[in-house]
Amino acid sequence: MSRRSRGAARFGGRLLLPVSLVLLLAGALLQILAGYSHPDLSGHAWGTDDAYISYRYAHNLAVGNGLVFNPGERVEGFSNLLYVLLLTPAEALAGRDGIYAVSTGLNLLFAAAALALLYGFARPRLGDRAAGALAVLFALCPSLWAAIASGLETPLVLLIQIATWILAERVVEEKAGRRAVLGLCALAALSVLARADGFVTPLLAAGFLGLRGRWRSSAAVVAATLAVFGALSALRLSYYGWPLPNTYYVKVAGSLPQRLESGWLQLVSAVLATGLLFYLAIFGLAAARGLKGLSFRQSDPLPALPFPVVFAAGWLVYFVYVGGDVFYDRFLLFLFPMGTYLLLQQMEEVRRPRLVWVLLALVLVLQLVPLGTDPRYSYSTAKYDRWVLLGRYLGEKHPGALLAIDSAGKVPYFSGLRTIDMLGLADAHIAHVKGEEHGYFRVGHAKSDLGYVLSRRPDLIANWLGSSWSPLPGPVPEGIAGAGYRLIYLVNSDAESKPRNLRDVRGASAVEVRRLYLEGYRYGVFESQRRGGAPPLPSGP
Repeated sequence: MSRRSRGAARFGGRLLLPVSLVLLLAGALLQILAGYSHPDLSGHAWGTDDAYISYRYAHNLAVGNGLVFNPGERVEGFSNLLYVLLLTPAEALAGRDGIYAVSTGLNLLFAAAALALLYGFARPRLGDRAAGALAVLFALCPSLWAAIASGLETPLVLLIQIATWILAERVVEEKAGRRAVLGLCALAALSVLARADGFVTPLLAAGFLGLRGRWRSSAAVVAATLAVFGALSALRLSYYGWPLPNTYYVKVAGSLPQRLESGWLQLVSAVLATGLLFYLAIFGLAAARGLKGLSFRQSDPLPALPFPVVFAAGWLVYFVYVGGDVFYDRFLLFLFPMGTYLLLQQMEEVRRPRLVWVLLALVLVLQLVPLGTDPRYSYSTAKYDRWVLLGRYLGEKHPGALLAIDSAGKVPYFSGLRTIDMLGLADAHIAHVKGEEHGYFRVGHAKSDLGYVLSRRPDLIANWLGSSWSPLPGPVPEGIAGAGYRLIYLVNSDAESKPRNLRDVRGASAVEVRRLYLEGYRYGVFESQRRGGAPPLPSGP
């Protein structure tokens, strides 16, 4: 290749960075404005329901109530302390109407920073064009768009993971020396603060450093991780009364075989649905090549073993062990950039540029397949969110009520009502109930105690309905109607809005209620018959 051709290729490769940032912005905005965060579309049209649990904690902290779900009740019902703290000033300024925009804006910045870091890391190692291709593929990742739009901390966690990867590789390359180790220790602290399971990332990085013979650096990262985790656990114990977040006791439930089965099935589903199968094959090939050079006679026993192989192996084991995740691909996002990097790294040895570009095109196609198969990408400019609607309505019509609900995000957040979380994320009693006694396992949905909920005498109970007009069996047992509660509202749970999405059914006949149920009104609000009803529902939607 001539000097002029090399210069043109270099310029073209560098141009791909701003192009990829524009593509990332476009994809994220498309998902925020017209997409969804979960296959349950009308429940996750404007971010995922779980994100609003974090928003509620940020709101209570901003108004002086402390890091609590309900004022006066100390329960750590969030898993993302750092993200909650970042959102607290926005809660004070933007309030309920603006917090989702702030949250997704932060997520977009974190994703853009991760992309820029990735490009800067790959460019001296792979060249301008390959680094640019890596950035474009990363930007054109629908799973990343969904993570940004979710309102959860996932892009922040991904940024920390990519930064940890880069610094770990620099330590074994002996670049930046002590500064890289100090940087890893700082990232370990951020990772522990960013998520309840944030200790996994730095400990895997320490394991990689140990495998590569950097024992002192590995020990420093382990020490930093344990020090921050220990200090945070002590603070939790003193403030909340438990050393681990309440969410841990809810999610790591059931028996080990139940969790392993659930985690494995979720992993297989995510891999097949998002195009990750090809990436896993690349990880396997890189692992085989990395282990081939094993020698204990040298200071670096595995000189060809890359960080992504160790990280992916450890994280996937952890993912399966805890039973997976209700948002099945959010904890697997790192596989996309790391898998693409490994592919490009191994393609350096192939002197057939056309083959390389054909493989990259194949990867892109597989990555974009979910746009036509995954309901989260059923784009619509007229999105309908039942939880936002219900939350605003209950807050207006039932001020001061005690609410019990099985979806503790948007409805409590927008209503401002004191709330019992019937699935236990924000309730210490339910979180410590044995989940396996129900005979089933679904991560985050395996615990309940209806007797306890009823003993607190909530004024309102909101839950899914069954065909017999009682709650579905499973996470919440039957028995609400028999405990002195009557059905007062039905909420449209279809993806599309109806002329009237919330129907007052007080005084309606069983035939009318069944007709509405069959038309898609499958979520109900029950009211204690001790409490008076709200004014009639207006005729509008």
